[in-house]
Amino acid sequence: MDGEPTSDGTPPPPPGDGEPRPVSSGGDDAPATPEEPSTSTSGPRPRSAWNRPTSIAASTVLALVLGFALTVQIRSTDEPDNPVAGQREEDLVLILDEIDDREEVLRRQIADTRQTLDDLTNGQEQSDTAVAEAQARAEAIGVLNGTLPARGPGLRISVQDDDGTVPAAVLLDAIQELRGAGAEAIQVDDVRVVVSSAVTGSPGSLRIDGTLLEAPYEIHVIGPTAAMEVALNVAGGVVDDVRRAGGTARVTRAQTVSVDALVD
Repeated sequence: MDGEPTSDGTPPPPPGDGEPRPVSSGGDDAPATPEEPSTSTSGPRPRSAWNRPTSIAASTVLALVLGFALTVQIRSTDEPDNPVAGQREEDLVLILDEIDDREEVLRRQIADTRQTLDDLTNGQEQSDTAVAEAQARAEAIGVLNGTLPARGPGLRISVQDDDGTVPAAVLLDAIQELRGAGAEAIQVDDVRVVVSSAVTGSPGSLRIDGTLLEAPYEIHVIGPTAAMEVALNVAGGVVDDVRRAGGTARVTRAQTVSVDALVD
């Protein structure tokens, strides 16, 4: 009977699924209206009707994925790798302000470092200059005091006094004229002449600071050669005084004169 379960408990298949629909069981013998054949009799039902929504959804998802990938690819190509990409405008402003602050700090540090270097360089140069000046002053004082030897351009003066007639005053005048012309160091024979030196004795027996001199008197002097030479040869000067006293004086320029006698 239709609609009743079979002997094994399974419900009967619905009409049209593999079996012909039953005809009417009426009392007349009119022919039954034929039914259109079912498409299911030729094989399994096609799945396109059931799978159409799934296919549409899959196509939509695939299109979205492809579109997103294309967008990412375009943005990756057009925009370089930038650590601030995607930042908000407010964040970018803060980042720029921080960069400006750091740049200003670095500039100040560079300026301070340069100033320190300049100060050190200038300080070293000033220190070197001060040391050099101090050494030069010490040497000059040593030369004037007669405690240091000296070498340089100057004059060699030879005073001949064969008769012993040249007085101490003439020799003293020669020393003073040389000092006035800028002499830096003076030596007579083996005696160093300094500020406190004194010329004493009588003609033929002259002394400087107690040391006896012997004629001819050899005077070595360092200083401006031209000025000293003019001072000695001026009319009525030292050369004339020596001649009037009975002696002779010869003045010679020299590129290098040694004054090596020292004061004890």
